[in-house]
Amino acid sequence: MKIFFHRYVEMLYPYCDLLTTSDNYEAVALVFHSQREAGTLRSKVKYMKRIAFAIIASLPISRIIGIRGFARGISILLSMSSSWLSILGDKQYMHLDMLVVQEQYRGQGYVSKVIKPLLSECREKNIFCTLETQTISNLPIYEHYQFRTVKVIALPNSSLEQYCMVYTPTDAD
Repeated sequence: MKIFFHRYVEMLYPYCDLLTTSDNYEAVALVFHSQREAGTLRSKVKYMKRIAFAIIASLPISRIIGIRGFARGISILLSMSSSWLSILGDKQYMHLDMLVVQEQYRGQGYVSKVIKPLLSECREKNIFCTLETQTISNLPIYEHYQFRTVKVIALPNSSLEQYCMVYTPTDAD
């Protein structure tokens, strides 16, 4: 998984902010800003090239999980959709795309060290914060920070569900 996450961050870094707790990277998050999303054909082609490169560069994972497991993982990733964000209309938002805490630091408050400043910025700018998780046990963590589930999407060919969550700055007061 280390290979995959490295390639994922490498692919998306130009389009987002990388947040971390310190130089030790106890916790890391990728955050997209809605106003930075480029909609030109050229930017979409460039983005698709990055996805193809990330998939190819992640092929060594198949030695561990097998070709079938790798193909299934790619299929699930491609079926995930952020189209639900259209419910926000033209309102600005920050999208928490990935939040990872290294195993040895879990349960020590590192999620707060990433999420609290992010939500503070959302309140200052009066913009939404969105996220998706496929892990049901993460829901109470995000609900603790006033995220609410607005949509649940069943992922095709999988038992996974995508929980779409929104933090509304005005609800936090």
